[in-house]
Amino acid sequence: MRKYLFIMAQEGHPWGGSELLWSSAAEHLVRRGNEVCISVKDWGKPIPQIEHLRSAGCRIFYRDYRLPSFFVRQFRKIFPSPPFVESHMAAAGGDVDLVVVSSPDNKTGLEWMEGAKAARHKYAVIAHSAVVYWWPDDDSAERLAEAYENANGSYFVSQAILEISRWQVGSPLQKAKVVRNPFNVPYDACPPWPANPEGELALACVGRVDVISKGQDVLLQVLGLPHWRERKVRLSVIGTGPNERGLRRMAGLLGLNNVEFVGHQNNIEEIWSQHHALVLPSRFEGMPLTVLEAMLCGRPCIVTDVGGNRELVRDGINGFMAKAPTVELLDEAMNRAWESRARLKEIGRTAAKDVRQFVSRDPGEDLARELAALAGDTLEMAVSVVGANYVKA
Repeated sequence: MRKYLFIMAQEGHPWGGSELLWSSAAEHLVRRGNEVCISVKDWGKPIPQIEHLRSAGCRIFYRDYRLPSFFVRQFRKIFPSPPFVESHMAAAGGDVDLVVVSSPDNKTGLEWMEGAKAARHKYAVIAHSAVVYWWPDDDSAERLAEAYENANGSYFVSQAILEISRWQVGSPLQKAKVVRNPFNVPYDACPPWPANPEGELALACVGRVDVISKGQDVLLQVLGLPHWRERKVRLSVIGTGPNERGLRRMAGLLGLNNVEFVGHQNNIEEIWSQHHALVLPSRFEGMPLTVLEAMLCGRPCIVTDVGGNRELVRDGINGFMAKAPTVELLDEAMNRAWESRARLKEIGRTAAKDVRQFVSRDPGEDLARELAALAGDTLEMAVSVVGANYVKA
């Protein structure tokens, strides 16, 4: 039996897509008889996913912040390695075999990596995104480089994120590996193709309603163009987030009567039984779960060339790629999807086949085996379960 301490470094939201991978690995490890401790921010109310981990046997340790996240971040800029990190880590994990830091980007987990290093713990980090226009300053870059290079393992959810991170920290990140994200649909999902008696194209934009990252504002502007107003097209904006009311007002200003905001939906297969394609005009990404899920359900994706999208989407073959998240370029990609609408079902079949060469049935178990090897477990380390499931950097 080994002891693991997972740090959920993300503190902007109670839960998000970046939590699926580490939480799945943690559950696999605790169900194999290991002791698993989890450090999370205290939101003042139960978080269902955290309670699920507790019910599986994980021990939960809360970080009790009374200040808003903005003030906490400013405090950490002044005191980059607060005593709180090491004291909390000692209380939560004590003498652990491996600390696993899950960072929503390539920098947020820095203080936790430094805390693990200072306590002489083995540690690994999982980075879920990187943004080319959020460049670290020199001091931060040097600290990040040292933290990553001293880690026992560093994992990135796409090759693109790894490459951006290498440039940003100015280090080769020699121990880095690319891992795959889990998904919220059965691996063998095959929802029926939606009926289309009137020739309508039904699009879904699935994800957090946050224009800074997901770019839904660009999509609404495209649908406001004259040629899109003349077409039989329907858009469902599926998800919740900080910009929902603003986007509703924007749709009203544009006079878009074919856009529906439907909120969060749990049944992903049901979504794709009613829509022909995903459109995701992101400004930055890691490896979008919504793209994985849409492709597993046999739906083509219209995406921007950010993050790991290029590693999944083959333009014109299993989906459509806009070169950048701008109105002009997204319009061009969506036009090609419209012109190919008679072939979308066939393109979706190709997407379903391709994605299963990209990701295994259980990426969380794959990562659990990797982490077990770092912790000194005698179980055999995972090796390329499907295609490039693990790619040595």
